[in-house]
Amino acid sequence: MPRRIEHRPRTAPTHNRDWGAPAPRPCRCRRGFTLIEILGVVFILGVMAAVILPQLGTTNDQNSMAAARTVMADLLYAQSRAISLQKMHYVQFNTSNGTYQVMTSVSPAVVINNPVSGQGYTVTFGSSSTTGLQSMSLGSANFDGQTVIAFDSMGVPYSYNTSTSTATALVSGTIVLTSGTASSTITVAPFSGQLSVQ
Repeated sequence: MPRRIEHRPRTAPTHNRDWGAPAPRPCRCRRGFTLIEILGVVFILGVMAAVILPQLGTTNDQNSMAAARTVMADLLYAQSRAISLQKMHYVQFNTSNGTYQVMTSVSPAVVINNPVSGQGYTVTFGSSSTTGLQSMSLGSANFDGQTVIAFDSMGVPYSYNTSTSTATALVSGTIVLTSGTASSTITVAPFSGQLSVQ
């Protein structure tokens, strides 16, 4: 009777195993930070603070920039309204009492209504302000020596002389707003009426 041959799967040799060696234990020691690592982190935080903090600016800087955005928005509204209604619009600044008004006529004075409040479009700086400009003051408004800027039906800016009731194409226009020691200057470009702030 022929012998049966059994085929067994081959296994990896076990001669490399060290059956007598104990299994390695996980390290239970507690490791802290070294002094060098802590000083490195403090140094990095100090450098970051020195770079970032000066860019944040002061409250006065932030107030003057916020006021500049408000004035720019009102000038753009007057310009857009002049284009849409095809009618001259004026913004008259009064530095003595810290106000400006958006108007469709200077003489006689016809102040338009603010689309948000429904009241006359008069903006006040200083302690009597109701629009968040209490800490701000209107330093100056100069449009070729005049205090009134006008926009025609194409949105082109003019300096308006109230004594002669004449409008002249704007050459240079600036508005200075101050808060404490900080100030912002709005510049009105000739022809386009583009606004920028510094």
